[in-house]
Amino acid sequence: MIEMNNETPFLHDLPRVMRAIQSNELESKEILETLAFLACTKSWRKLWTIADLLSREVSVLFDDENNVWVDIGTPGMVRPKPPLGSRLPLRLWIHTHPYDAYWSSTDLDTLAIYSTVLQEAIVLGHDHLKRTVRNDGSMPALAATGPLSSWTSEDLVEYDILEGLDGR
Repeated sequence: MIEMNNETPFLHDLPRVMRAIQSNELESKEILETLAFLACTKSWRKLWTIADLLSREVSVLFDDENNVWVDIGTPGMVRPKPPLGSRLPLRLWIHTHPYDAYWSSTDLDTLAIYSTVLQEAIVLGHDHLKRTVRNDGSMPALAATGPLSSWTSEDLVEYDILEGLDGR
């Protein structure tokens, strides 16, 4: 895990990142800082690609002061570690899935647990993402009752559409 308090995430050059990936240096500064940078710049496709090259799921968490926590999990799961020293509310939780973006049972459990302190969550797939935000009742919810009823149920969005809107 990397915690970036009051630091600007850094995009390392690709050959260094690739060497760290090939050496399986999962906690290397090159990988963790690059993942943080890609999340901060909303470079979703590139963030997912790095996670895919790692053959791991990745989690990035932002607190209320835009401090960033990056965790690298296993090929099938990543659980965000408690962001010690974070400032609530947690603004955004991003994580990757190996291919398709969807809310897994583990994701739904995490959303339920963090429902009172998290504002938005995004899961990244190979060419698309799925997003949920705190629901004011005006949109369909992830569940009819319980903590998941406070989260929106939204459609998948393709990166091509988002990149077209952002001018990337």
